[in-house]
Amino acid sequence: MKKTNALIAEQGALFNNYMVNTPICCPSRTEMLAGRYYHNVGAPTGTCMHVNAEEIVFDNSTLFSQLHNHGYVTGVFGKVINGQNKCFCKAFRSEGMTMVGSPCMEGDFYGTNYFVKLPNGTHYIEALNASLETTYQTSQLGNRSIAWMKEVVAQDPSQPFFTYIGPHAPHYSADPAAWHQMEMFSALRAPRTPSWNASSPDKHSQIADNPPLDENATLHLDHQHQVRWMSLLSVDDVIEAVYDFLKEENILNKTYIIFSSDHGYHLGQWRVPSSKQQPYDTDIFVTTLMRGPGIPSAMQIDDMIGNVDLAPTVLTMAGIDVPEVMDGKSFAHLVVKENNPFFRPQAVIAGPLALTKEPVEWRDAFLIQYKSVGHYDNKHAVMWWPDTTFRGRYERPPGEPCPTCPHWWLDGPSDTWRGLRLRNTTHNMMYAEFNANWTFDGSHGEVFHELYDLNTDPWQLQNVYDDATKDHKREMHRRLDTYASCAGGGPDGNCP
Repeated sequence: MKKTNALIAEQGALFNNYMVNTPICCPSRTEMLAGRYYHNVGAPTGTCMHVNAEEIVFDNSTLFSQLHNHGYVTGVFGKVINGQNKCFCKAFRSEGMTMVGSPCMEGDFYGTNYFVKLPNGTHYIEALNASLETTYQTSQLGNRSIAWMKEVVAQDPSQPFFTYIGPHAPHYSADPAAWHQMEMFSALRAPRTPSWNASSPDKHSQIADNPPLDENATLHLDHQHQVRWMSLLSVDDVIEAVYDFLKEENILNKTYIIFSSDHGYHLGQWRVPSSKQQPYDTDIFVTTLMRGPGIPSAMQIDDMIGNVDLAPTVLTMAGIDVPEVMDGKSFAHLVVKENNPFFRPQAVIAGPLALTKEPVEWRDAFLIQYKSVGHYDNKHAVMWWPDTTFRGRYERPPGEPCPTCPHWWLDGPSDTWRGLRLRNTTHNMMYAEFNANWTFDGSHGEVFHELYDLNTDPWQLQNVYDDATKDHKREMHRRLDTYASCAGGGPDGNCP
């Protein structure tokens, strides 16, 4: 994404240690918008990948409503949560949202039905004429969001606005735009990291039991990597278009642009084909960029920041008190380093400018959590279904997998865990506890442990838990247990 790198990263900040609390779509987006950890948004009994996404996202305490309640107009374009056809296109929910232009089927790259809510409260389902040239989702979202921002600025240049653009790309199936040609990345291969196709007998059973990736599986992974990159070309185009609009309207120098995602991804690491859901760095780390007034160019931030911190940060920079229910913390003081005349007046009360004067203690560990969403293997994805046009696609019988057909597990009961990603001046570690019953005290089934020293093992190939001392094991469990039950990041909360 050359345009995004040039316009945001080189002119702003790159976060080197930005993580998600839960590496899968619906929980991660809910956590980001709510500023709350997995265990505080309905997990593990919620209805959208174990969280109460609809209830939380439209709550008065979350990002959209807080901004809207404090004088911002808010535009929402794209994927907010999984299954948004229900909340947008059937229930017509839009609390906290001034304008909405989002697809009913968020995973359909050429979907034709959009939920539209206008600033006057009118809402309807817009049906587009099917066309590869006009219905491509990423371009639709870019065009809709810019058109709305133009209206806002034209009506009142002083009106503060917040725009959320959530393309599905590069999520599976990562369909590229028709105008971006496959040949651009035809030689690209999925990254052959040291963990690629690595045997992992000391990891939890879902991974430990996977067979080696063969030639056909490898062809699929390379193909998916190619189309993922292709789909990002259109995201790159949208970033450029938004930047150009802000510059043309002469409001670029008082606008913050944040680029991030809901999870990382692995493509063949530890013999797991293509997905997320694991506690390893491939899945929990996310490229995050930010530019705007007071942020130095080419800045790099090494502090451990998470998706739960984004909402508190945006509210702080908007001069809005962070609700006590939010678990995350504002990192405005870490990124805004120059006196900034573009904060709204109440921002001085909230403190981001004052906080730049004195060092502020920040966390050295971040909580990660996930409960398996199902027991499925590579046949879960369409790209693995029978297709004679591409020799990399396995021919699989319907129903249960046959014993002789090769398959690789993407998720399963053993893939239920909580963990800590620890990084300070002396340690760089990942510690995780696994229990299919979401009970980590040993009262309901065995608890399996993984521990990695990333100073010596950056690719997380060797589980060293058995080598740790009893005191170290006890302390890691104690610290994780405390963190995994915390609530609130403010003065009366106990989240780190």
